[in-house]
Amino acid sequence: MNPGKPVSKAVRHKTHKRRDLYRGVRAEISLKLILSWAIAIGAIASFCRLLPYHLTQQAKLKELRIQVHETDARVTKLKEQLNHNFDPQQTQSLMEQYSTLTAPNQSRIYWLENHEQ
Repeated sequence: MNPGKPVSKAVRHKTHKRRDLYRGVRAEISLKLILSWAIAIGAIASFCRLLPYHLTQQAKLKELRIQVHETDARVTKLKEQLNHNFDPQQTQSLMEQYSTLTAPNQSRIYWLENHEQ
């Protein structure tokens, strides 16, 4: 186009229609961007709120795992003790261990502290 030549109405009308078409596309893209940003900000805010709760739950879980490990060790020890206590071959030694009874040919020895002054 020449700089001095006036623009016809048809050309102006065509350019105006294109601007109207692009205005709708711009509005749609702007709306999509705004919604995407709003969702992203909401997700980040939710993550920030849930992170301390998650860390607290992880600490509790670690503590519970330690307690389970300790309890398993205790249960294993008690099972061994139970098997030992109900072993028929250990009856004599268990009787001596848990009571004052001894075999007829044995006697208990009690150590006393020496009180020399």
